[in-house]
Amino acid sequence: MMPESIGRYRIISRLGAGGMGEVFLAEDQSLGRRVALKVMMSSNDAVADDGRQRRFLQEARLASALSHPNIAQIFEIGEEDAVRFIAMEFVDGEPLHHRIQREPIEPAAVIDIAIQLFDALEEAHTKGIVHRDLKPSNIMLTGRSRVKILDFGLATRLETSESAEQATRLTMDS
Repeated sequence: MMPESIGRYRIISRLGAGGMGEVFLAEDQSLGRRVALKVMMSSNDAVADDGRQRRFLQEARLASALSHPNIAQIFEIGEEDAVRFIAMEFVDGEPLHHRIQREPIEPAAVIDIAIQLFDALEEAHTKGIVHRDLKPSNIMLTGRSRVKILDFGLATRLETSESAEQATRLTMDS
C-alpha cells in the first residue's frame, strides 16, 4: 500500500519498483519541488536486510559524489518511521528502452545519446565510481534530448590512483 507521505515528502504516485525497493513521484513540501523517492523495502531476512541497507546507503553516497548534467542528482538520504529513502532528482522523460521499442532512433540521435553517456561515465570513472548496471532502463531521455543516468544501486568505488583507467577496463570487461 502506498503511504500518503514519508517525512516531508508527499507521495503523488508510484513510478516503479526494482530489486531494492519502490520509487515514487513525490513533492518535497519544504522546497515545493517534485522528486523521485526511492524507498527501501524490508524483507523477513535480517541478514539480507543488512546487506541491502549497506547497498542502499552506498548507492546514495556514490551517486551523491557526482555532479554532472547527465547523472540524476541525489538530494537526501533519510529514514522516517523505520522507512529508509533516497530523495533524488525527478527526471521527467522516457526510459531509453521504451524509446527503442517505440521506433528506430536516427543515427545522429544515437551519437548524441552516446556522447552524453560517455561524458557522464567519464566523470564517474574520474572519481573512481563504476555504475555496473548501465542498461536502457537506467537511462532516461528528457523532452529536450538530455540523457540522465539513474540507479547507482550496483555501483562500486575503486580506491587507487589509477581509478579512471581501472573503471574503464572494468566497464569494458563486464
